Amino acid sequence: MDFFEAQERARKRTSRLVFLFALAVIGTILAGYLSAMLVLHQTDGSHRHRRSSSYYSDDSRIAVVSWWNPQVFFGVVAGTGAVVGFASLYKWSQMRAGGSAIAEMVGGRAVALNTTDLRERKLLNVVEEMSIASGIPMPAVYVLEDEPGLNAFAAGLTTSDAAVTVTRGTLDRLTRDELQGVIAHEFSHILNGDMRLNVRITAIVFGILVIGLLGRGILQSMGQGRVRSGGGKKDNSVAILLGIGLALMIVGYVGYFFGRLIQAAVSRQREFLADASAVQFTRNPTGITGALKKIGGYAIGSNIADNSSAEIGHFFFAQSFKSNFGGLWATHPSLDERIRAVDPAWDGKLFEPEEVVDVEQESFASAGFSGSPRHSLNDIFPQIQAELPVPPPRKPTIPVPFKPARIVADVGALTEAHFRQAQLLLASIPVSLRETTRDPVTAQVLVYGLLLDGDQAVRDLQQELLGKHGSPGDATALASLRPALSVLDRLARLPLLQLSLPALRLLDRAALDRFVTTLDELVHADGKVTPFEYAVQKMLLHQLNLAQKPAQRVQFDSFSAVRTEIAVVLSVLAHLTPQTTLDAFAAGAAQLPVIRDQLALFDASESGLEQLDVALDKLAVCSLPIKQRLLVAAGHVIASDGTVTEEEGELYRALAATLDCPMPTLGLAA
Repeated sequence: MDFFEAQERARKRTSRLVFLFALAVIGTILAGYLSAMLVLHQTDGSHRHRRSSSYYSDDSRIAVVSWWNPQVFFGVVAGTGAVVGFASLYKWSQMRAGGSAIAEMVGGRAVALNTTDLRERKLLNVVEEMSIASGIPMPAVYVLEDEPGLNAFAAGLTTSDAAVTVTRGTLDRLTRDELQGVIAHEFSHILNGDMRLNVRITAIVFGILVIGLLGRGILQSMGQGRVRSGGGKKDNSVAILLGIGLALMIVGYVGYFFGRLIQAAVSRQREFLADASAVQFTRNPTGITGALKKIGGYAIGSNIADNSSAEIGHFFFAQSFKSNFGGLWATHPSLDERIRAVDPAWDGKLFEPEEVVDVEQESFASAGFSGSPRHSLNDIFPQIQAELPVPPPRKPTIPVPFKPARIVADVGALTEAHFRQAQLLLASIPVSLRETTRDPVTAQVLVYGLLLDGDQAVRDLQQELLGKHGSPGDATALASLRPALSVLDRLARLPLLQLSLPALRLLDRAALDRFVTTLDELVHADGKVTPFEYAVQKMLLHQLNLAQKPAQRVQFDSFSAVRTEIAVVLSVLAHLTPQTTLDAFAAGAAQLPVIRDQLALFDASESGLEQLDVALDKLAVCSLPIKQRLLVAAGHVIASDGTVTEEEGELYRALAATLDCPMPTLGLAA
């Protein structure tokens, strides 16, 4: 299943989910109406009884009360809709800030990018490998420090604002291969569109739960207060309040019960796919099965102690709480099912820990399971270096074979080939450059360094502009990076940019504005913009902006509405091969039969990078089918001569990044 199919399935699941939760809300409304009528009948019956005993002796004068009351029904509908709607919007507003906000909401601590803790550094390295291999911008990384259980989750709304969070138990107890399996599982959720669905589930379930919480609040306030019996109307008011509180609590929790059932059912069906994707990605089934066996072997398992994480239980890698109602609320399949799905020949044996903790007598913290001794990276650096793959020899910058169908199929795909390539690519990057990606100040200098021109005069001008617009010390720091930049594999430049994103996201508004201004000055220092300079600037600004405002609404779902912008993109790429411009454009237009006759090649003066920039901003808010066909068409323009040049590849990566379609490195295009 490719990226676009996965995203479409996630959209359809969302539609079905909304429908199912709408049924749950309707059921809640009906139960609420029935409860309201019961309360009214009870209080009205008591009132009539007093009247009849005081003033009347003929029971025939007591009117029969109808069970249909439009005023009450529509009042319940309005009240329930308002409570569920506002509560869901409140929870959505909490979580729409992105994956980092969700991780911090449950007590996550951001892993310092320059950490020297060996286990945290191992985690960062694994996430970096997955990020480069899949083409996803480097996610933020968090640790649930006080959680000894073995678990993890990915959260966010888009690939540009994702965050990966693991427990301290995961860091302390899993090997590197097992950690790779867990992180690959979470990356599958990122690529399959599960994160946004998870946020929607959480918001809607919370909306239904609030009704029950309101009822419980009313009952608690009555229990804590002093209610004096005064007879008459006061007794009647107390009875009404008691009835309303009890009814709200029962109705709310009944709705919540069925909401959690739906939540669990939707969550369980996605875990097998994520496990299979992790195995496909790493080609190491023992990694993820080893993690699952350890979860089953340790007494603490995958349990999360903090109650604040209960509402996002369906986010996690494994069951994070004890499922009630005979497993009906289980958000994950059983460990046995998951292990056998990956390894049908499994003998049924789980991991046997060397230390056994009696959880009834001793805490995991006191037993050392919440944080075993941590080692400094400086102490064990030679060991890490020995584990890294051997860097590949540098390749000459010549055109390589390019097949559009394969390239588009690789968008958002988890493949072993790209995973291995990412490992080798990362190993080829000088250590000094990788270190610069981990600090907001040096990450800016690294980006400036990537933009240095090959011409001495232009480079001198860029240095002068850097001293004028950059921060003090930037020019000196850049000079120290020049030797490492000179030997950097050109294929590693954009991946290095990806690794810098987490540090750059930490910049405050003033520093970010200064960085953007300096970046623009360096790009335009010689009065022209190369495809690489454009790609760097466009990818950085788009992804930084999307990380701050991840919620993007689709504005165009018709090819005709964006035909001019599509023509601009195809024209820009076609003009990169002047000898075959017309044929290249025609090859791309042929992939868009709906608007093929409406597409016309623009002159080079009308289809430069400036026009491309405007076009991409509009295409970024198109529907997925438009984005997919555009990538196919653009690929055919590039492939008109059967190869992709460095410039074409960089623009294609910028196009995919702007469309929020994770594109792996094009080095495996053949």
